[in-house]
Amino acid sequence: MTIPFQDQARVAAFGIPLPALAAAMHLVRPDGRVFAGADAAPEILRLLPGKRWLAWGFYIPGVLPVARRVYARVARQRRCLVRGYAAN
Repeated sequence: MTIPFQDQARVAAFGIPLPALAAAMHLVRPDGRVFAGADAAPEILRLLPGKRWLAWGFYIPGVLPVARRVYARVARQRRCLVRGYAAN
């Protein structure tokens, strides 16, 4: 289930601060584990039929730190990218 972070009533149950939700996507597993940003990507891929095999790439040494930096850069410029241009 996808819940937009703007739906404060529904996301309050997860106990994740609103600034954190605004900064990155979050995946909350049924067992309560929380993954955010690039760390959520391999977990999400494992849940997608036909895409599970892509998750292994995140376990190659050095890939996850690079993915975190790329995710952070894209997330910082998200509003500009949505409007069709990227701010420097």
